Amino acid sequence: MELSQVLEKTFSSDSKDQQYALTLLQQAMTGNFAEYVKQLATILANVDSPHYIRRAAGLQLKNVLASREQSFFDKNKLRWLSVPLEVRQYVKECVLKTLGTEVRPSTAAQCVAAISCIEFPIRQWPELIDRLNANVTTKSDNPLLKESSLEALGYICQDLTDKQKVAPVLAAIVYALKTEETSVFVSLAATKALSEIVEWVVTRTLEEHVDAIVDVLCAYLQTAEMNLYEEAAKCLYKIASRKCAKSIETPIVVSLFRDAPMQRILTAANLAAADSSTSCEHYKYLKALLDLLCALGIHLSEVWTYVMKPPPNFSLYISALSAFFVHPSIYIRAETAQVIATFCSNEKISTNEDFLKYIPQLLKVLPRAMSKSCSPTIGQEDLTFQYSRMDYENKEDLQREYLRIREYCLRIIRETMPNHFDKLFDVVNDWVVNRCVVQPQEVTSDEWELMKRFLTAVISGSYQNELLTTIEVRKKYLQLFDVIFNCCLNILNNSGTTAPTTLPNFMNGLLSTLSSFFQIFENFGERILNVLDLLKLILLINNENNLNVEITATKRHCIALLLKIVSVFPEQVKPYARNVFDLVGQVSNNVSMMQRSNLVHVLASLSNLASTVEEKTLFLRNAISYDINYIEQESFSTSMENFLNNTGLSFAPDLKAIASQSCPYYLSRLNLKASLTALEGVLNQVEVPNNESSSANIFNLFFTVLPKIFQFCRCLTSIYMPEYSSKVHPIYGLSILEMVPSERQTLVSSIALEQDSNGAESKKFEEFEVGQFSNGYGNQEIAMFMRKFIVEISDLIQSILGLFFFKFPLNIYSINNSTELITGTLYAIDNVPNFRLRFWLRRAWSRIITSCPEQYSNTIIPLVTRLSFHLQKRLVEQWLLIKQTQTTDEYEPTEEELIAESTMSLLTRECSYFIVHFILGETFSLKSARRDIPLPITLISRKLMENENVRLGIIGLLAKLITCPDSQAVVKCMPAVTVIVHEYFSTFDEQTSIELLVHSIKSLQMFSNDELATGPLLVLIYDIYSYLRPKYPSLLEVIKQVPTCLPENISTFDTRIMSMVQPEDAKNFDKIKKDLVRKVLTSTKSRLHYRKASSETNGGDEELKEME
Repeated sequence: MELSQVLEKTFSSDSKDQQYALTLLQQAMTGNFAEYVKQLATILANVDSPHYIRRAAGLQLKNVLASREQSFFDKNKLRWLSVPLEVRQYVKECVLKTLGTEVRPSTAAQCVAAISCIEFPIRQWPELIDRLNANVTTKSDNPLLKESSLEALGYICQDLTDKQKVAPVLAAIVYALKTEETSVFVSLAATKALSEIVEWVVTRTLEEHVDAIVDVLCAYLQTAEMNLYEEAAKCLYKIASRKCAKSIETPIVVSLFRDAPMQRILTAANLAAADSSTSCEHYKYLKALLDLLCALGIHLSEVWTYVMKPPPNFSLYISALSAFFVHPSIYIRAETAQVIATFCSNEKISTNEDFLKYIPQLLKVLPRAMSKSCSPTIGQEDLTFQYSRMDYENKEDLQREYLRIREYCLRIIRETMPNHFDKLFDVVNDWVVNRCVVQPQEVTSDEWELMKRFLTAVISGSYQNELLTTIEVRKKYLQLFDVIFNCCLNILNNSGTTAPTTLPNFMNGLLSTLSSFFQIFENFGERILNVLDLLKLILLINNENNLNVEITATKRHCIALLLKIVSVFPEQVKPYARNVFDLVGQVSNNVSMMQRSNLVHVLASLSNLASTVEEKTLFLRNAISYDINYIEQESFSTSMENFLNNTGLSFAPDLKAIASQSCPYYLSRLNLKASLTALEGVLNQVEVPNNESSSANIFNLFFTVLPKIFQFCRCLTSIYMPEYSSKVHPIYGLSILEMVPSERQTLVSSIALEQDSNGAESKKFEEFEVGQFSNGYGNQEIAMFMRKFIVEISDLIQSILGLFFFKFPLNIYSINNSTELITGTLYAIDNVPNFRLRFWLRRAWSRIITSCPEQYSNTIIPLVTRLSFHLQKRLVEQWLLIKQTQTTDEYEPTEEELIAESTMSLLTRECSYFIVHFILGETFSLKSARRDIPLPITLISRKLMENENVRLGIIGLLAKLITCPDSQAVVKCMPAVTVIVHEYFSTFDEQTSIELLVHSIKSLQMFSNDELATGPLLVLIYDIYSYLRPKYPSLLEVIKQVPTCLPENISTFDTRIMSMVQPEDAKNFDKIKKDLVRKVLTSTKSRLHYRKASSETNGGDEELKEME
């Protein structure tokens, strides 16, 4: 069968014919590759063949040359270069001859790019660029030739590294743009090709053409055909967002601010905005234009210093931003807010006369901009909903964008505070006096929440600047506080009885607003007494069985505010400490069991006011005695069987008893949770003296429950073991060990979202208290609540365990069997699922390790060793499992795949946080890693790294972390890897050295498109090689096995390293290190536009497996 006939069958509607054809093509390729590509090229170039057969030939030719996977690309490259030179030359001539003779889109253009991607790095096919440029610039009656040549140039530009070829390519593209083209296809191809080059072309080269480029692209903003106007806007965006030296980018900014370009951009934006709410295409175009305007603003802020005077039309630009700042679209507001915040933080722009004119208007509408709907009117809310449906796939993505707006707006408040406080105060005063206390029933939950943040930002910000908070300003705050307080009091007294019996649904909002003014206590401490009376009035409201959800939530909020007052304003509370104590005693019988445990937190914070350790210990003993006694006597943790039985997991639930809150298992769980909550809160709030004898007094209060906490650890990890999970009653099933719905949704959206609570505290530990089990609650709902119970108890035990070691390091590590107890927390660690393991690592194990005093380091050596090796094993196995479930084809991942990948990403990042905290301390930040000073290593890590097993475990974990497919985790742990190499390279054996270098190179291949990761990785590779190559020649062999390394570059690099006298000579500037490694390790970024690259790719696995 002829090859053309085989290609024709690839289009057959019969799947068997298709599969047969693909099999024949595979056989032809493996049988005689040179002949195969020659025949494909012949068919592609044959204008007499049907267009679909020519297209099939082009696609097959491109596919045997290009690949998304780096390893496959390297194989294709070697196979192509093994083809005889005359055949390769014939194929290249055929694909060039095909340009301009096909039906759109051009497959020949893709083939040209695929071949150039292989041959350009080895300096072959030098005439290609000139041939393509000639096709573009030579007058011709064939616009398709110009179009396909521009497409080929666009593909090639993605990887064009020869700077000498860039200028003529750019000139050819600009020629195509400037020529009065009648073909919109040529204009579109030229615009797309330009988009591939403008981001990285040298400024001087671009500057020659920038005005012409900007003028033509702005003219295209009026051309809707083939979506040319959107492509033009995207290209202008790339020009505006160039990341180059600030001092030489001024001409680009000035060019875009000229009269004609700015007028055309803003006119196009106005026209697009007019129809954006009803047309998805117009809205998409509007966003492209907004991206351009915002990128231009960010770029302007970077080069403002080098602009001799404000650019023309700056006032017009600010006016447009002001309009977008209150647009119904959340996306548009978020992007605009970023630019305004950037301008506010720029010393020169923030004092510019044009910008200052708009400040009052911007600050006045700031609350509107912060809101989700941007307007209280129904019409605007509907518009926001319409835009959100076009922008976001789910409400979590919408919430993420809303949080972005809020953060930018709060930044605007901080930046404008010193010079525009009076305008911010006017907004605060107006809202409180004319909205909050006059129409509280009209205020939405969104408005309460955002105004709470707005008020807090303004008030706390002003208090941080003594020049702003004059006595007059503080008195004004006091007046507003009194207005809100009296409003709350009047509402409570409206019933006409001595004690209120109900609460309006907006009371939480009023209390939240009132708490924003608590800083007035610093000067007017007597108001604390008023607030205590108000809180007591609410807490005494009867709410039997917590049937009224609103009252339950408000009481919880009151307790949170009480704790805030005591913990944040201890000096001002001192005169009223007895009042606080009495209040807790008076309301204890009117609150739920969980709320009573939260009141214990208040007493723990109050104990910090005690004048002596003995007085404090006595006070704490009385406050926590009930909960200590309960935990001492509980039988849950004595064995795994007792845990299952006492929680009710072994038995079918009694729905009637649960509904009436008389189920003994339900009451047992509630008592346990309440006592553990009280204990956790006390440990969180109590301030422990930093000497061993004084801290021992407080430690002894809790010492008796410590064995119980360790027993609970064993139960909560053992429950995932098959022999125990199988004993859970079938009604619950294994579902109780899975994620709760909120955890699943968070992982799907890959962002931890904050809950809107109107200022109230989270209801995390209240789920079982609200008497809503009747009216349709069945086995499924009960199983869900049981699942939440397991999660909450696990969280509490992890937190309590970590707090014991954090608060009492001088006492707990010195007990006789501390090593046994500590190591025992790892029991059944192999069975703990990934989504739970990260919390054990964060709350418990990390704190146990980082809190250990140097003199007790031997007690945690078994924990650190076993944990580090376990994490290595889990990271490798789980990421490999995820990769095996994925395919290289384009596809939509299932929800389960998204959850599995997000879970592993979070666990990987948690491992990075742990190891950075262990080596560099919990106060370490990436900013400090950029300073040209040695990073200090924590005392405990320095001591533990003297142990060989610990050292191997930590180095092995770091090596695995930098090759996990999560760029955030890699970037986070890089400083720790660097410090370990610098400090301990002399202890590395050959195997460890090779492993670390191999993993570093592999990581660079994986994250070659990630700017944040690439720089540190290049420096790391240099450091590893320079420190260890003199000792281990085998590192040179590792470099030689990297397929993209050229022999002459390897030799030059190795010679330079070996010429160093000692490792200290390697302390060159980071830029030099990066450049040297870049030169020896040729870039492995994506080769063509259709080969997507991401931080999750695993390119280079096959080669690195061989190297290992």
